Amino acid sequence: MTNNELRKENISKLEKLAKEVLLLKNLHRQRRPIIIEFCGSPKAGKTSSINSLNIFLKRNGFKTSVLTERASICPISDKESPVFNTWTCTTTINEINRIMDMANSSPTPENNLDIIMCDRGIFDAICWFRWLQNRDKMEQIEYDVMTKFALLERWQKNIDLVYVFLTNPEVSIEREYANLLTEKRGSIMREDILAEYKFAVNETIERYKNTFRAIRAKDTTQINQNDLSYEITEQTLITLKEMLMEKIGYFNIRNISLSEGINDFSVIPNDINSINFDLREKVESTIDYIQPIAVAAITSKDGKKILCVKKTAKSTEKSSPESGHNLLYVGGHMRMEDKTANCSTFQDILRNTLKRELFEELGVSIAIDKKQAPTVLYTPDSKKSKKHLAFVFKISLDEKTKLNLDAYELVQKKGGTKSGTFIAFNEITNDDMKFESWSKTILLNLFPEKLSDEQKDKIKGEIKDTTEQLNLFND
Repeated sequence: MTNNELRKENISKLEKLAKEVLLLKNLHRQRRPIIIEFCGSPKAGKTSSINSLNIFLKRNGFKTSVLTERASICPISDKESPVFNTWTCTTTINEINRIMDMANSSPTPENNLDIIMCDRGIFDAICWFRWLQNRDKMEQIEYDVMTKFALLERWQKNIDLVYVFLTNPEVSIEREYANLLTEKRGSIMREDILAEYKFAVNETIERYKNTFRAIRAKDTTQINQNDLSYEITEQTLITLKEMLMEKIGYFNIRNISLSEGINDFSVIPNDINSINFDLREKVESTIDYIQPIAVAAITSKDGKKILCVKKTAKSTEKSSPESGHNLLYVGGHMRMEDKTANCSTFQDILRNTLKRELFEELGVSIAIDKKQAPTVLYTPDSKKSKKHLAFVFKISLDEKTKLNLDAYELVQKKGGTKSGTFIAFNEITNDDMKFESWSKTILLNLFPEKLSDEQKDKIKGEIKDTTEQLNLFND
């Protein structure tokens, strides 16, 4: 096969894979853009790979954005100063946060990006901090603090894939000066500096290989740029495909002992390996699998009101208990991405899940007290409910907090709807409010002191009637 024939075959494979990913995009909702960081040795093929990937994705129907390399616009003149790298690190983090917030709070077609490519980012900054520390340009305490800051889960978790390109210092120099009319070296483009930096990068990879979701290191010294671009494009499409094929958490119901209604958290193993993940379609279709749902019952600061929401018809199957009902909780499924490197227990994953869901559905960031063990709620009163297990956290929020309700998931706060509003506990059982079993169970067990005896009796009666009707139906 000639080089031209091989090139055409590779293009055909990539375009076929791109069509598969686009089909998945039409079937499944991509909740946020995938972020890819490119970093590594100067002149290792980073910029060329970004350009090639960006053109391919755009011409095959994807919406992309490339974040400008911050080092190229840094106003700090001394590249060997920790201040230089601190500036590039923090401005990159700010830009990533801005784009992620824009995608969540203003989901217009222009903001709905599929892929963001970051030319040097968080991982790159950590490599340079390592290099500075190795060269005695940075105190150990500075290195520790800045590295921990860069690795804060709040923004580090957004990096889905890191490509690290490395090459020999001599090759970097040869490529740098191939088309220049000078042999004078720059402050970084020197063989000794490049060798030290490459060493620092390898140290960083080894130390943080399990912290980032995926790190792909490539030595490009003898790799043809076309071959490198093909490999990067293929891996990017595969990563996006895996993200669209959502993997959710599940337990095998045979391994846990549940009773109907409220359960203590101790019935669930808190070991981080007690939870498994698989494709959503498989989990939902397997009889013995039960899905943990992290939810929050959100009250006003004075404790007199509780937040009410309602799911949209397009986000909820008609067979779901939530369909057409007001809900006194928000939250959702545990996803694979919620199991981060900082998690050591199942409850850590639960908190990550809930924080992500609160941001996605309400547009708010909330700290969840690690001392609060969630209440375990199980109401097997329908086929759907039998396969879902709620972990309920009690959270308080200022009633005046601006909520950006996810328009796909939740009915917007307008007209006569109660969705997105705090309602007083003494108004809960008004006839115009329809609640499903989780909301009713939460009221009776988590907020009994907020309800009158008449309210409690009415809710208990509704639960009993629902149970009897379902029993008759099942018989």
